[in-house]
This record gives sequence, C-alpha cells and structure tokens, in this order.
Amino acid sequence: MNVRMIRAELLRLRKHRGLFWWSIVLTSGAVAAFYGIVLGFHLNDPAHHGPAGGAENLQRGLWVLTMVGGVGAAIVGATAGTADTSSGVFRDLVVTGRSRIALFVSRTAGAVAFWVPLAVVAYATMMVLTFALAAGTATPGAAVIAKDGAWALSVTTVMLLVGLGVSAAIGSRGISIGVILGWQLAVSQVLEEVHVLGVTREALLTAAATRLEPSSGEALLVPMSAAAAVAALVGWTLVPLLAGAWRTRTRDA
Repeated sequence: MNVRMIRAELLRLRKHRGLFWWSIVLTSGAVAAFYGIVLGFHLNDPAHHGPAGGAENLQRGLWVLTMVGGVGAAIVGATAGTADTSSGVFRDLVVTGRSRIALFVSRTAGAVAFWVPLAVVAYATMMVLTFALAAGTATPGAAVIAKDGAWALSVTTVMLLVGLGVSAAIGSRGISIGVILGWQLAVSQVLEEVHVLGVTREALLTAAATRLEPSSGEALLVPMSAAAAVAALVGWTLVPLLAGAWRTRTRDA
C-alpha cells in the first residue's frame, strides 16, 4: 500500500471544504444539537423532562450519531468513490502505469483516515455532554463507553465503505447517495417488519447493527445471533468494496 497515495487521497478530501464542514455538522453538530434540544425541554419543564445527560439518554444519543452520522459517512464514501472519475483525472492516473487496484485501495484507506477522526470527535463530544449534563443522574462506566464507541465507529465506517464501493461501481455520486439512503432509511426499515421473510432479514444492515448495539435494551425485530450479525456487517463491507474494485479495474480510462 502506497502511503503517499493514501496521503494524497486524504488531503483531497480535507480540501473539499463543503464535504469537510458538512461532515462535522452531521457528526459533532448533530450530537450537540440533540443534547441542546433535550436540555431545552428540561429547562422549560424539569418536572416532566429529566436531565439531558446521563446514561438514560445515551442510547438516544447513539441513535443520532449512527443515523445522522451514517448519512454523513455515506456521503463521504460516495464522494471518495467517484473522486477520480468526477474530476476527470482517472485517465491521467491510469496512463502513469499505476495499478488500478492500488488506486482503489488508497482511495479506500484515505476515506477511512478522513472519517475516523470525525467519528471519534463526535463520540467524544457526546461523552462530554453525557457527563456534563447528567445533573446527578447515573452515568455510563468505562466498559460501556468503550463498547458503545466501538459500535458507533464500526457502524458508521461500514456505511462509509458501502458508499465508497457502491459509488465506485455505479460511477455516480448522487445516484449512489440516493440509493444507499433510500435503502437504509426506508426500504430496510420496512423489510425488518415483514416477518414472512424469516431468517433472510438477518442480512439487513440495520438489523445486524441493532443486534450488536451494546446499550440497546429493546426487543429485537429480527432475532439473530451475534455471529450472524457480524457476518452481515462483514458482507455489507466486502461485497460493495469488491464490486467497486472490479469496476475500477475494468472501467475505460
């Protein structure tokens, strides 16, 4: 893996100011907005609305981070997956003799390097607000913090890689974002409720992510083992990436 190529991809994403700032809005901004809204309800009517922080609101905060942050991750991935073709430099890179697969791998690594710090900062923001606004209520322990953080980072990174692989395969950033978000936010949610589908629902990304959520205390719509959930997440990661790598290798320069 060429470190210089990865750094170049990372720099290109960082210099995309619109993408950079919207990624912050959809991660740390979304988390701060959620806690700000809950705090407003608490200050307006403390008798009916508890403190904004503490362990009680942790699951809601995680939902905001993974859902809204997942949207941001898909956008970042779709942008990275079509960066070379949309900017018209794909042909120039190919004629230099660089391996197309190496180009795709460096693009993937650069996108992950761009996304992970944003997700970590957003989760750190959530933890700060969870403790700062607890107002004497129970707060999560170190084990819970570590498990929830790993889960949120894993789920949003999978969304990033899905966006990257799908956009590289399709060749269109806008269509890829629309397809992914439509599937995740609408179609997948409906399919979880269709019990006649049986065990096939275990292949849904939303079902697998919910099964692995550490803080979730709700009954699962799709009962499944942890191993099946992990396998589903791995599949959602590998299949789009393999499709994107194949399309990159076979695309006309």
